[in-house]
Amino acid sequence: MGENFSKLRKGNLQRHDYRKEVQQLLDVMGNSEQELTLGAKAIQLILQMAAKGSSAEVIEEKRASVTPEAKEDEEEGPQAQPEEELETSSKLVEKVEAESKPAVQEVEPVVDEPTEESKEKAKIDRTSQTLQALLSEKGDSQALDNWVQKDPKIFERLFDMVMVYKVSTRRIGFKAYNKNNKELRFRETIRNQFNSKNGDAILVSNAHTDSPRITKLIRRPAESYYPNTVTFDRGVVEVNTDKELIVKRNVSGKKLRVDGELFEYKIPAQAYNIHEGSIVRLRWYAQPRGERQNEDISLAWVYPERQEKVTTPAPKKEKGPKPQYQPTIEFDLAGKTVGIVVGRELYRDKYEAIIEAHNGKMLMVDAFYHRRAPENYFARRLSEADYVIMVQNQNKHNTSYALAKIKDQFQGFAVAKNLTGIQVEQAIYRAVKGLPAFVAG
Repeated sequence: MGENFSKLRKGNLQRHDYRKEVQQLLDVMGNSEQELTLGAKAIQLILQMAAKGSSAEVIEEKRASVTPEAKEDEEEGPQAQPEEELETSSKLVEKVEAESKPAVQEVEPVVDEPTEESKEKAKIDRTSQTLQALLSEKGDSQALDNWVQKDPKIFERLFDMVMVYKVSTRRIGFKAYNKNNKELRFRETIRNQFNSKNGDAILVSNAHTDSPRITKLIRRPAESYYPNTVTFDRGVVEVNTDKELIVKRNVSGKKLRVDGELFEYKIPAQAYNIHEGSIVRLRWYAQPRGERQNEDISLAWVYPERQEKVTTPAPKKEKGPKPQYQPTIEFDLAGKTVGIVVGRELYRDKYEAIIEAHNGKMLMVDAFYHRRAPENYFARRLSEADYVIMVQNQNKHNTSYALAKIKDQFQGFAVAKNLTGIQVEQAIYRAVKGLPAFVAG
């Protein structure tokens, strides 16, 4: 009878597993000093509750283990027990109660069990702190760019911060808005510098002044772009039969089309310093509003003309015989110009001989000579090139990045792996034939 009673009592006393509460607390705990301090106190409280539960179970088990005979003696009153048993029992109870009490009696706050909402809020707070840290870094942040490209939701979180503005492109330049709908305007020169696209994020300083400054551009994930303008770049100004200045093609011969239809844009009479042969950029809103009119298109940019320096020519040095080159591939450049982008303009004579052997002309550009806005620099230096070849092992990272962005303005573009003549000749062939720009091996 006593044994069965003891088992029954033990079965009813199920010890509570506090590990679940501790694990949940660790899942939502951040890594700031304040969060770690509060988390440590919460864990101490959970452990103290566990200790109290264990002590209570010990007392219950002690009482359950008393035999029926002892129970009857106990009911008769304390005077029926021997003094030694009373003393031992009293000491045992005092010991258990002493062990169950915490060493320091402190009033601790009650920690509620984390909910899904609290976990999500903690995650959002940690994300915001991380974004703040990455945005505060000077210069480009590769970590931030990679994070945004992998998770588009992170990109949208950027606009929760007042110093981050969303780009809205216009026919000339662009506007930008922050979370408070504060509007900033930027000219076409700034758009040239950053090549900002509709929906991009920009980090702005001095936004309260008349000259806000863009300190960082964060590209929108590629698959979520929604362009609202159409650009026709490097258009050539011509004169029509009515002696009007018009644009109907670009430097590569591509015809001007608006909404899929051929269009002839007339330069406004008030346009300044534009003449036959000028190179311009046109832009219009992508969303059509009925039949397009000339005024629906804006003259966004006029490329500056190169100023030729007038200097006294140095006496010519005596040159040896011009190198000859025997072609290894059959193709005809038919008088077209090939731009060679290579560091320090190496092997000028050799590459010129290769191009001339295929009836072409060479334009060489130093891949290492530029400081700011490399895209604009190479677009200007290579404006007369029909095909462009970049020598891979003799250029900077910014050079290859800039050329990749402007390669569509050329009839062909290719990459030569190294400086050897056959690599350059094969790259020219790929550019002329429209083959892949780079071939491994």
